[in-house]
Amino acid sequence: MKSVTGEGLSFKKAKRRWTLFFSLIVISLVSFLSLFIFVLALRLERGAEITALNRVADRIESRIGRAPLIALERMLRNYSGNLDLFTAENEILEFVTPNGESVLQLGGTIKSNLPLAEGISKAKVVDYNDSELEYNILTRTIRNIAGQPIFFLRVGRSTEGLSEKSTNLLFSLILLIVLVAVISWIVGLALAGYVLTPLRESYDRLQRFTADASHELKTPLTVMRLSVDLLKSGPLERESRDKIDAIDSATRSMQNVVNQLLLQAKAHNDSTAVISSQDVRLRKFLEEMKEYHRAFAESKEVRIIVEIDEDLVVKTYPDKLKVAVAAVLGNAIKFTEEKSDVIVRAFERGGSLLIQISDSGPGIADSEKERIFDRFYKIDESHNSSGSGMGLSIAKEMLGTLEGEITVENRPGGGSTFEIRLPLRKQE
Repeated sequence: MKSVTGEGLSFKKAKRRWTLFFSLIVISLVSFLSLFIFVLALRLERGAEITALNRVADRIESRIGRAPLIALERMLRNYSGNLDLFTAENEILEFVTPNGESVLQLGGTIKSNLPLAEGISKAKVVDYNDSELEYNILTRTIRNIAGQPIFFLRVGRSTEGLSEKSTNLLFSLILLIVLVAVISWIVGLALAGYVLTPLRESYDRLQRFTADASHELKTPLTVMRLSVDLLKSGPLERESRDKIDAIDSATRSMQNVVNQLLLQAKAHNDSTAVISSQDVRLRKFLEEMKEYHRAFAESKEVRIIVEIDEDLVVKTYPDKLKVAVAAVLGNAIKFTEEKSDVIVRAFERGGSLLIQISDSGPGIADSEKERIFDRFYKIDESHNSSGSGMGLSIAKEMLGTLEGEITVENRPGGGSTFEIRLPLRKQE
């Protein structure tokens, strides 16, 4: 069930939607760029880490030299010198024989099972402080003069420094995205306002033209109505009376349209005027609406039932609310079945005032639920009925100036329910 609001709020919503669209595009571009930078930084850092491990392995190999196999193995197995001779902080060194025997470990103990093959891998290492950390391990083969492998050299570095750098970069990129989001929202609001200004000005000119044209038409239509009434008061032949009745009916319809156009223009003009709101007692207000439509309802033998749990009192603009409720209630009576009920309910829910008007008419197709609030629009079943098709449009306009909305939904047993929702500003 989609809500329908006034034109003023529609412009505001359009401005927010365009701002959101612009912001999402900018944020998406910056996010993809940030992700690319982050992935590239990780690749570069990993490459730098591998280069550093190769330099460590080169340094170890250069210190070992090309010693004979027996002398080298004896030196490694019996090594008891300075443990930091070969390793720096957060580095590890291990010599492994081709059959998998570890003959020397410096800087910590490798806990993971690593393959005896050259390359880069990750492993868990317990250092001299008994801290278990993750290391990048480079395995290299040390060969004798004949090219045969005599040991596998493993050198490694802790990834803690790498993680810290990555975290800092990620945090910086997130801050950048947040900053871009704020700036893009501000810029988007300015751009959306700039783009929608000509459209809003055109709409305001149209409203002024509607009001001016309606005022200009009101006087001649009144004169025509008076003239027709004078003609009807005298003796006339049947044919002449039928023609005058047709003129009278057409003039009444035109006058009704003009009055509704004036109401719609008034709703637009009042939305920018400073008008004092008043305390409205809902029970009394709805009873007045019932009495106002009594003659119309009785002509169709329709009962208007008002249901309200408590005597709600709201602070609003009674004239505007009266026009909106009258339009919806009149529409419900018009399309409901004869000898049935139109139920008007009013209650408070979630800080809002809800007025529901239910009828037993034919219902409204889903495709028509929004269009019925357009000016001069009539659904197929009502094209041949009386009315200008502006009642619900005027209700929408009036409610829009009250920061309210109107929705419509079909009832399970047949008919429709129009729901008016207004901010519940209680009396002070």
